[in-house]
Amino acid sequence: MPLPAPAPTGSDRTDADPARPPLTLPDLTLCVAGRPLATLRGLTLRPGDVLHLQGPNGAGKTTLLRALAGEQPGAEAARIVSCAPGSLPARAATAWVPTDAPLPDDLSAGEFLHFTAALWSRPVAPLLTLAGALGLERWLDAWPQELSRGTRQKVALSAALGLELPLMLLDEPFGTLDTASRAALLAAVQARAAAGGALVVTTHGAELAPLHPRTLTLAPA
Repeated sequence: MPLPAPAPTGSDRTDADPARPPLTLPDLTLCVAGRPLATLRGLTLRPGDVLHLQGPNGAGKTTLLRALAGEQPGAEAARIVSCAPGSLPARAATAWVPTDAPLPDDLSAGEFLHFTAALWSRPVAPLLTLAGALGLERWLDAWPQELSRGTRQKVALSAALGLELPLMLLDEPFGTLDTASRAALLAAVQARAAAGGALVVTTHGAELAPLHPRTLTLAPA
């Protein structure tokens, strides 16, 4: 869960609103350094939708998520709560967890969760509840450098899903998790969708199958 995102206050705060779809993707060609990478066919993601982003390695799944998060160009025509990716309202509506989510070195795992909730003006209880479901209780006082990659991923996922923002972008969130944590994460994704959140998730496995998600397969351009 990248920290530079702004605190959503006042008119910048964007909760789920059916009149403003969390994500609208037009027909577009995703490019990197001017090279066509993948062709996308238009879709609209509504509150409660789970989108399984599929495609072979190198098809552009991570590139698309990074572009939607505003970290790189390529999806300027997309709209997040009716705003351009990377804009303040779009960033305030989006939680983004890459495959190796960075955590600040000077905060323990528990401090990071409290800081994230305060930064976004959200209650910390949902973040801590999810952390407990993912088995993080014994690690809340640990520093990031003391955590395995999978445990750091659990901390980032607890923060992102616990914020309960309109849109979540999750890149291979199940990949480093043990069996029990995968089940807990699936339950959290299902609960977030039931509460009106929209999620875009990449996976190489069938972890999302019980949710019967929508699918978008990236095809080479």
